[in-house]
Order: sequence, then structure tokens, then C-alpha cells
Amino acid sequence: MPMQWTLTGAVSWHAPRAVALAFTPVLGTMLILAVGAMALWVPPRAGQEGLVIPVLLAIAAGMVAIHALHIWMIGRWAKARH
Repeated sequence: MPMQWTLTGAVSWHAPRAVALAFTPVLGTMLILAVGAMALWVPPRAGQEGLVIPVLLAIAAGMVAIHALHIWMIGRWAKARH
């Protein structure tokens, strides 16, 4: 399955299906775990105490949007092939 496209829309590299579909969820999970760990061990700056949950939600929403875009682009690529 395609993993990266050029600016002209051509596929520049492929990955096995399991890797292609698991990449963004795994990356998102690692980001959320990293931010969660920082929230536990790094003291916040003054005024930033209540931002942990909004930041985690923004990261999650962004990763879901990126994954949806990737699946949509794979669908466009698959339709163009047939």
C-alpha cells in the first residue's frame, strides 16, 4: 500500500498492508504516551496546569484526521489503478 506521495500525486514508496494501516495509530499512541509521561514528570509552567487534557485531545484528533486522510488517499490510489 502507498505510504508517501509526491507533490504531483505519484506514489513514491509502498509498505506492506499491516505497516501502512498501523503506522499512524502506533505513532499517535507513542505521542500520547510521551505527552502523558511528560505531564507526570515535568512540572508545568505557570498558567499551563490545565492544558494536559486539551493537548492530548488535540493530538488524538490530529492523528485520527491524518489517518483518515491516509486511508482516503489509498482509496483514490486504488480506484485509479482499476
